[in-house]
Amino acid sequence: MCSQPEEMEFQFITPLKEALEGCRPEQKGKEEASEQKKKDKDKKQREEQDRSREEDNDEDEERLEEEEQNEEEEVDN
Repeated sequence: MCSQPEEMEFQFITPLKEALEGCRPEQKGKEEASEQKKKDKDKKQREEQDRSREEDNDEDEERLEEEEQNEEEEVDN
């Protein structure tokens, strides 16, 4: 009679282990999806920064060309 309560105490372990095993792949899939999402976001941010730098460089080049043209016009006058 004493062994029965002890057995009852540990009967819940097997269903818990099974439930845990069922959750692990699901959790791993969520982690992988989260990591991929973060990588995609980081890549998108880098691309936007690169585009922004290119636009800034283009604007700087245009300003320099305008300044050179203005200086040439001033020299001609």
